Amino acid sequence: MTTIFIIVFGYNALLVLIGYIASKRIKSSTDYYLGGKSAGPVLTAFRFASTFESGSMMVGVPGLGYKFGYVTYNQGFLGPLGYFFSFRVFGQRVKVACDHYDSITVPDLLERHYKSPALKTVGSIAIIIGLTGSIIAQLKAMGEVFSALLNLKYTHGVLIGLGIIAVYSLLGGYLGNAFANVAQGVLMVGGSIILFVATNIAFFNGKFTLSGMFPAINDYMAREVGPHTLTMTGGGILPMSTIIAMLIVALTIGLALPQQTVALFAMKNKSVGKMAMIISAFFSFICYWTLVPAGMMANAVVPGIENPDNVIPTLALSVLPPVLAGIFIAGVLSAIMSTASNLFLVVGASISRDILKTYAPKVYDKKPVMYDRLATLLVLAVSLAIALNPPAIIFHIIVFAFTMIALTFLMPMLGLIYWKKATKQGALAAMLVGAVFIPVWSFIGEPGLPALLIAMIAAPLLFIVISLMTQKSRDNVEEVETLFRVFKES
Repeated sequence: MTTIFIIVFGYNALLVLIGYIASKRIKSSTDYYLGGKSAGPVLTAFRFASTFESGSMMVGVPGLGYKFGYVTYNQGFLGPLGYFFSFRVFGQRVKVACDHYDSITVPDLLERHYKSPALKTVGSIAIIIGLTGSIIAQLKAMGEVFSALLNLKYTHGVLIGLGIIAVYSLLGGYLGNAFANVAQGVLMVGGSIILFVATNIAFFNGKFTLSGMFPAINDYMAREVGPHTLTMTGGGILPMSTIIAMLIVALTIGLALPQQTVALFAMKNKSVGKMAMIISAFFSFICYWTLVPAGMMANAVVPGIENPDNVIPTLALSVLPPVLAGIFIAGVLSAIMSTASNLFLVVGASISRDILKTYAPKVYDKKPVMYDRLATLLVLAVSLAIALNPPAIIFHIIVFAFTMIALTFLMPMLGLIYWKKATKQGALAAMLVGAVFIPVWSFIGEPGLPALLIAMIAAPLLFIVISLMTQKSRDNVEEVETLFRVFKES
């Protein structure tokens, strides 16, 4: 346990150092939130991929594989396709639009294009609510990992992890997070491979085996866990509406999820996305095709685990020697911290740039970077208060939060880059479906299928119909024509 602690401590000390070094380059809000728009392919790829596939990847995915089997691959199959759409289909136009409007946040970009402060306000509120839910999921995963692997109380684990994130996020901003994400991404890939090999050896009684691995897994899962583990719906545990929602999220992560879109904003130019796409796809492929089989084989190696979120911590301690366990634990914590730290900045940007700067510009403009950091600190405090007594399973929290955010921003962003006839009224109607309908339904209606299904139909329908009905009231025609001319020229 001492070896594990030393490795984890040393890694986290490195993150703090990275944050301190990056802080020397912060002179403005653009530097703090977008790294001065200077990120190359490696920084962009690991910032994008490790943020999207983090706590859910390293903790939630193997846990889901342990309990429900092949249903876990639904999102894994879509990863590389999602990166292609993010960087090649949407990403180049998103980057051009960001530079054209000189925007730092997605709500600000929407306001400038549609000339509607209401879009900025609704978008900011959606980000604050939805992404705070995602932050809580990451903090819960972090507390579980610290608790299981370092013999700490859950609350102490959350406090330690959050304290480390706070230091390098508040100091280094986007650039500090991006450099940390590279280290985190490398640890995630390395840790996933190490755990897969060790679990495979334990599953096959001391011999590493690839040939015949999946038939052996299938036989064991069907016999000992249940035949539902061999289906892509987990025997109904994952409704078709949720699978469809996961498909939408995967294909539009760079467009509909602001925490991902800012990585496109921060690229030094649009050509960066070509190599970033390849790096991200390999990252996703390696992690999924090592962690999911490891999670399923864990049923034989560490049977009887009730809480899926405890599978990975328990498995690592069972099959890895102390040094490798320490490296893997650092990888798990890396995954969680990479998402949490970047989410903190995105939510903080909505508070400082989209709300404070909009409604109290004279106050904000006096010391913008100070208020940027104070906003991030506020998000840290609120998330901590909730994470100390969190909701249940990590995977479902993340799916709900990502779906809400995706359905809020997808149609307005699609209209911005592809449809000249999109209007602010249509965009606002579509945003309200995601930002208001889904969370309200979760409290007063039946959650799951009805809410997601209705939202996925209503958002695009309202967007198109209302936009067509309000063409005469458009006041951004010149803005739209200018932007699309820039698209064509670029």
